[in-house]
Amino acid sequence: MKTIAAVLSVSMTAVPALARPSDSIDAIFARYSGETVPGCAVSAEKDGKTVLERAYGMANIEDRVRAQPGSIYEAGSVSKQFTAAAIVLLARDGKLALSDDIRKYLPEMPDYGTPITIEHLIQHTSGLRDWGSIGAIEGWPRNSRSANNDDVLATAMRQKGLNYAPGTHYSYSNTNFNLAAIIVTRVSGQSFAAFTKARIFDPLGMTSTQWRERYRTLVPGRATAYAREGDSYVIDQPIEDAHGNGGLLTTVKDLLAWNAALDTDRLGAGFRTAMERTGVLTDGTRIVYASGLRVTKHRGVREVAHSGATGGYRAWLARYPAQHLSIALLCNAGDVDSVAIGQSVAEHYLSDLTPVPVHKPSGKLPEGLYVSEVTGAPITIAARADRTLWVDDTALDPVGPGRWSLSGTDFVFGRDNDLVVEANGEKLRYRRAEPIETVDPAPFVGEYCGDDNPFCMVVRRTTEGGLAIATTGRPGLAAQPLKPVSTDLFTSKYATIRFLRDASGKVSGLTYGDSRAWAVEFTRAP
Repeated sequence: MKTIAAVLSVSMTAVPALARPSDSIDAIFARYSGETVPGCAVSAEKDGKTVLERAYGMANIEDRVRAQPGSIYEAGSVSKQFTAAAIVLLARDGKLALSDDIRKYLPEMPDYGTPITIEHLIQHTSGLRDWGSIGAIEGWPRNSRSANNDDVLATAMRQKGLNYAPGTHYSYSNTNFNLAAIIVTRVSGQSFAAFTKARIFDPLGMTSTQWRERYRTLVPGRATAYAREGDSYVIDQPIEDAHGNGGLLTTVKDLLAWNAALDTDRLGAGFRTAMERTGVLTDGTRIVYASGLRVTKHRGVREVAHSGATGGYRAWLARYPAQHLSIALLCNAGDVDSVAIGQSVAEHYLSDLTPVPVHKPSGKLPEGLYVSEVTGAPITIAARADRTLWVDDTALDPVGPGRWSLSGTDFVFGRDNDLVVEANGEKLRYRRAEPIETVDPAPFVGEYCGDDNPFCMVVRRTTEGGLAIATTGRPGLAAQPLKPVSTDLFTSKYATIRFLRDASGKVSGLTYGDSRAWAVEFTRAP
């Protein structure tokens, strides 16, 4: 965040036993420090001692309730490490093995030919499509209707195809962790909430932590989540009962207690090692994702972390084991970049940071349209007059010859008109494509249905002469305009659509997908 020198009206709860944090940390949260904005709670431990515990902004804007260090927030995908921990504990109990086929515990799931293991679930290498992405295709994106873990299982059971063969790629999918939570319930004989409370939360003194099993449940001390809308905020509470993928209600103090337990193996010798073991793909590629944790480096320092986002909640939890530092950040503002803010706080306490690479690009900039060989998703790289490269409205940082970076993802441009995107330890190739702006809509108009889901996609001609796509899964929902990108390739608000042709060249079907549900296929109806 930008440093703001001006003194703002600030809601910051003092912790008398602690030294006041420096103004540089307060400045990081300046945008979220007023009495009319949501905010954050943040805490840090260094060498086993609390060195920072602050709250900024409002827990509830309507009732003018200030945020407190003990305010309860939803942790989003930070929750995943606790689901993975439950799996690891059961494995150490001898009640399951990470190498087990999930169908041993979830016999309802299809047989995909190659077994999906429990380890595939907790390392995001299963190939299972994300249930939120499937819902968006149907016309019900996340938080537009309530879903529970049984609904997630039902959606997963319908999918006759995978994004890829298990273990061959990494792709983030919430479905993995909802299914893992169900496995915990079936193996332990307890509810997922009861098992994690008995085995994790209670032993570690995480007294303010629970799962959002029922979103209507009253939770004293919970901060309300907000989304930015114009110049103000609106309520953006999660309305889901699904949990395990997210749904952890907690405080920064409790999260740091968990981090401390990992550092000291409070849950058993070797537990931390098991949690931090990163995945290996079938081709030998080691990814950075472990058991609900990302193990990377931040400016040369090993970082074990995860971010979270659900509704208007944002979260980030990180450990820097070599420097005995932990950071916990929980926010109720949907426009918070929790990773950037969290790492900025961490940098206040970290030493021996490598300088941020600075490179001045020379020659022709590699702007243009690139299409993924794996997912079909397009990326448009735009060059500006000041010789910067942009993806949408975000600038890429030049870090070396032909190499640019954005939030930990590297874009490496080759001489043969290709682009390699390096993320999470995996390399995905994109090929240069010729962009188009207009198409004849006639060949694409029609209804397209699939075997995996009980709805069809309808492609229509618009009054302006373009194309739009609608779903029969939610009658009355407005059709989404289709923007032509390249030959037979379009984008909508939620996804990438590629039309398929038969041997005669006639449009015979389409694939519809995003980064979490790759190329879901629909066949053109007669």
